[in-house]
Formats: sequence, C-alpha cells, structure tokens
Amino acid sequence: MTRLSLRVLLQGADEPVVRECVQRWCSGPVPDGRGALAAAAAAMEDERRVTERIGALPRKQQDLLEAFFAEQGAIRSVQTLFTEFGKNFKSRFDLEATLAALHREAFLWQTKDKRWATFESPCWAIPGELVECVLACRRRRQRQLQDSLTLQGFLDARFFRNRAEHSASSTKVVDAKQAEQKAADHARKIYKLYTMESSMGQRLQKLPSSVRALADAALHKHGGIANWEELLPELDLPEEPDFAFVGKALEEAMLGTTGPLDLARIGIQPCERAMIVFHEIALYAIRRRGEECLPIVAEELSCGGDFATNVGRFLRELQQSKVLFTAEGDLFKASQKRIAGMLLPVPGGFLPPETLLELLYRFCLHRRLIDRRGERSLRPTPAGLEFDRASLADQVKMLLAHFVEDRTLPGEPFHPTRMRRVLLRLLRRAEPMLWQDVAILPFLARNAYLTQLDTQQTEEFFAARFQGGGYTPTESLQQMCWNLLIWVKKRLFPLGLVDIGMKDGRVVALRLSRLGAELLDAEPAGKVGGTRSSVIVQPDFEVLVFPGDDAHDVVHVFDRFARRTKSDHIHQFRLEQATVLAGIADGMTAAQILQELTDRARVPIPQNVLYSIEEWAQRPLP
Repeated sequence: MTRLSLRVLLQGADEPVVRECVQRWCSGPVPDGRGALAAAAAAMEDERRVTERIGALPRKQQDLLEAFFAEQGAIRSVQTLFTEFGKNFKSRFDLEATLAALHREAFLWQTKDKRWATFESPCWAIPGELVECVLACRRRRQRQLQDSLTLQGFLDARFFRNRAEHSASSTKVVDAKQAEQKAADHARKIYKLYTMESSMGQRLQKLPSSVRALADAALHKHGGIANWEELLPELDLPEEPDFAFVGKALEEAMLGTTGPLDLARIGIQPCERAMIVFHEIALYAIRRRGEECLPIVAEELSCGGDFATNVGRFLRELQQSKVLFTAEGDLFKASQKRIAGMLLPVPGGFLPPETLLELLYRFCLHRRLIDRRGERSLRPTPAGLEFDRASLADQVKMLLAHFVEDRTLPGEPFHPTRMRRVLLRLLRRAEPMLWQDVAILPFLARNAYLTQLDTQQTEEFFAARFQGGGYTPTESLQQMCWNLLIWVKKRLFPLGLVDIGMKDGRVVALRLSRLGAELLDAEPAGKVGGTRSSVIVQPDFEVLVFPGDDAHDVVHVFDRFARRTKSDHIHQFRLEQATVLAGIADGMTAAQILQELTDRARVPIPQNVLYSIEEWAQRPLP
C-alpha cells in the first residue's frame, strides 16, 4: 500500500497552507520553520489526538475517510471513490464537497503526481503518519482482550510481537521472515513451559501471601476476572493492597495482570481497575479446586424428558378440546389454568406452571407446531403432529436449538446466545453424573468466550447504539455469568440435560445427566452405564418402571399411553381406556403398546391387562 508522508504531501505548499495544517493538529503554540511540520506529524501519531479529531467529524466524513484506511491505498482518485462509494452521495459534486471539507480539517490533500492523478480525475491522499496511527490503534484494540486475558497474548504482546515488528522494519525481507519465524518458535516453547500444570501450581504457591489471597478470591468468586472495587470488600485485609504492586507480582510470575478493561465498545460494562488471572491459569486452578472440593448435595433434582412430554400433552390437548386465545395472542386465563394443571411440574420451582405453559406456547408458535385458526382457536399443524410422534432425542434437540436463541431471559441478547454455545461445548466434555460446583461452567464459559471474541465484529454491532446516543452497557462481567446460570436453571435443567444439587434451599452443584450425555455426545444411553429399565404391570393396571440408563426414553414413551401418577426413584403409571385411546390417536398401535410393556416386563403381564388393552384399541376414537 503506497503512502505519502505529511512532508511529501506539503512539499512546495504555501506558508498559509502549512500553518493551517499545524493549527488544526497542534493545540499549543505553533512553531515556525521545519519544526512546524514535525509538530503536526507528531500530532498525527498521537493516538488520543487522532481519535478525538476523527470522532468529532460528521458521520458522512468519517465514512469517506474510511476509504483511505482500507487496503486499496491511502491515495485515491475522485473517479475511483465515486465508483465505489457514489451510492452514499447525492452526486459527484457532493462527494467532492466532502473531500474539500476533509481537506479544510487537514486530513486530506490533493496530489498532482501523474502516477495517480489525471486531468479528469484529481487525486487525494492522506498522510502516512495518520494511516499508520489509526491502523496500529485498531490492531491493538482488536487484540486487547486476548493480550489482557490470556497468557499467550500477554507473552506475544510483551516479548515477541514488538521484537518481530522491529526486526521486520530494520532488516531485509528474507531476514525479517526468518526473525519472525524464530520469534514464533521461541514463543511456543516459552508458552508450553509456562502452561505446564506443575509450573502453574508452583507459581501460584510462590506468590506473596496478600497477592495469593487476592488471586484465590478472584479465581473462585469471580472466575479469574474481578473488579478491584468489588474484590476488596470480600476479603478481610488489614489495609488495601497496592494495585500496581499486585499487577507487578502477577506479571512477574506470568499468572495475570492488572489494569483497565475497555469493554463498553463491545456492550459490557467497563472496568477501570481489573485484576485478571490469565485464562490458562484460571482454567487449571478452577478445575483443580473443583476436583479437590466436591460440593455437598443434600437434595438432587432431575427432570428427565418431562419437558418434551409436556409439549406432547399440550399438543394433544389442542387436538382434544377447543383452546381459545385473546386478541393479543395470549391464552385465556381459564384455559391457562386448566392446561397448566395437566403439565408435569419442574422440580425446585424454577418454572411455575403458568410460566412453563407460556414457555411451551411460545415454543410451539415460533416453531410452527401450532396454528391460530378461525374463531381464535389453536390447532396443531402437521409439523406439530410430527413433533409429537418423534423420538425423545429429536424433540429435545429441537427444544435446545430454540432455547439457545431464547431472548426472554435477562442479559444483552448479543453475548448470551454465543456464550450458551460455549457452555454446551464445555458441558459436552464433562463427566456424566459427576457433581461439580455450580459456578464452574459459567465462569469457564465466559472466560473462553471473551478470549475467542471477534472484537471488530462486536464493536461494529454496538457502534450503531453508541451513535444514537444515550446507550450505556448494563451488563457486567459478573452478571454475564449469573445470567448464564439462570439459563442453565430455567432452560437446560427443565430439558433434562443437567441435574441440579440443592443445599439449604440454594443451588450448589450441577452435573451432566444421562440424557444430556446421550444428546450432547451423540451416544446411546446404554453406553453411559449399562443397565436397562424394567417394568412390572400389576392386575389393577398400575405400572411400575424401575429406572436404568435409558429411563428417560421409557418414561417418555409410557407418557403417550399411560397416566403418570408418581415420579420418584420408581416411576408409577396407570393404564386407562382414555390414555390408551390417546396413544392410539397419537399414532401408536395396540401391538406397539403391548410390545413396550412385554419387552421390559420383569414378570408376565396379567391376562386381564392384555385383554383390556386389546379391547380398548378396538373401540372408536373419541
């Protein structure tokens, strides 16, 4: 990319032109002679000054100035600009007026060099000092999160990147490539050495006692990224530690750093003073503590496939009775109360019956499983009938895809939907049926998300809100984790993908359930353990289901043709004429129902039950 320095652009220019440029860029007294241009060029290399001046320009001029920062070059002809950006201007005269305005602000100058300019199309150029300052600032801002939050980025920025760039600017091309490759190889070796588990553990133990206490609190209460003002009140320290000393101790040990985090531009509350334990060290320390200090669970809560069963119950109710909705699209209160009483409850009270029904209703609407017919009534669509007859795995996968994009829970929608996918990837690697502290996964998911975040794309997304004025990010780094935990409790847990452990009325632990292990790892439930669910059918039509590793599938199928009376360690169902006919209307046959019972029966099925099911199946459907 060809660039011209300010001195080259103003070579031969009149003194008033030079003085005007210097006055625009230099806020203090304007020097005379050669020092004037040198002062202006130095101001164009001042990141703060450049950012202020560009930010003060009208939006139209800022957009046009971006063309000179692009890869096509810092020297552009008017014809080329009009061809590429003419749609943003009323006419070519409007474009030329904008270029003249940027010239008056001392950002652009015309060049008469015949290599670029012609008589029909004048050529404009921006000083190379200004281009390099803006591009360097953007590269640094794009890498800011990685350089601040990860050990790899910290090492690269502090020791290797600057050295490689200096070598590239002071040597030949071949030597520069060799120097860059050598620096990269050295960086990989150093990084591998510092991320050995034994090395990380030793460095954490060798920290000064006050710094180690702060690091432990930052790791286990904030996930490794803590606001200094929020961290100190949590520790009973005789006096406030020196912020700079803590940062120096962490950096010398290659464990973390301290400093400001400019997060407002990506839609997160900024942190003026942050204490950061690098992501690699936080990942090791949090997991090690989780293995050493297993949570004590007093009550275990599990949902299995009840949520998918509730969707099926809701769809069948719409087939069997007339359910009306209001002009606003909501269900009538009477219908809400009646249908909510038919649904299986979510343990722990995380979703009250009315909220659960509303969640089911909105899911069915968004996925086109139900349709609003005439007379303001609801009926299942062909997709709804197909969903009700699908396997439990397919149903839960569709529900999970819907809940990942759910925007009804607290939090800025941009970040949570992406963090949820990161959490699911971490959950997939977890050991099934093994309890872990409830905060571990949200902390690790947030840290991993921030270190992988495309800051340029995110900044562009939030730029429109800042331009409108009045926008202030409301979500802090800590709130991002708690909002993610709310999603786990109110979406993943009701789906049956995780189990929740309670103690003293609080959620203290969670674990990947067998259903979650099957769905997230794409393995059959039998591979998680090895036992198979069995049933006992009694003469009074009561069915006892003794759970195995595939209990969620069995319970989901039995819910189609039997009425569940109890869900505990042993699930209890009752066979009734109405439930059997509902299962047949749902697509099952009497042979399939008997096959489900006899295939898992511990003892022979009573003859009266067999005869009754066959007789009920022959009766006309209601």
